[in-house]
Amino acid sequence: MNKTTFTEDLENNRLIAIRTFNASVEKVWKAWSDADILCQWWAPLPYICKIDSMDFKEGGFWIYNMIGPEGDVHRGRMDYLKITEFEKLQAEDYFCDENGEKAGDIPPMQLEVIFKEEGGTTTVTSITTFASPEAFKQMAEMGAVEGWELACNQLEGLL
Repeated sequence: MNKTTFTEDLENNRLIAIRTFNASVEKVWKAWSDADILCQWWAPLPYICKIDSMDFKEGGFWIYNMIGPEGDVHRGRMDYLKITEFEKLQAEDYFCDENGEKAGDIPPMQLEVIFKEEGGTTTVTSITTFASPEAFKQMAEMGAVEGWELACNQLEGLL
């Protein structure tokens, strides 16, 4: 199993995660753009993902719930800003309430995901930019790196 490489760019409040998957870019892209597949890997176990709605297009959004084993629910929303099929997506990701409105004290995160296929494998580079050093630290303390690694492992298993 591949591992994810993480780089903390503290000067720019960015977390860069790079993972190579043994699958075509089309297959990896579908895992990000198809709600049924996305929900199978997005929430790191033992959490499960439930999607309220998803419209994968520029200007669209995805509202999801990560549900813990004790029944705790963490709602999120991702607004799709720019999508270049099989190459890149840019989005704003944040915690939300049951109506999809911003909630909580963590500011939105900017997400850029780059897909590059080479020799039958696809490398996914995820760049998350936080609003401030405090927001970066808060997400790190919540286990963002560990959660992302678990989710990538689940994605690899699906692929």
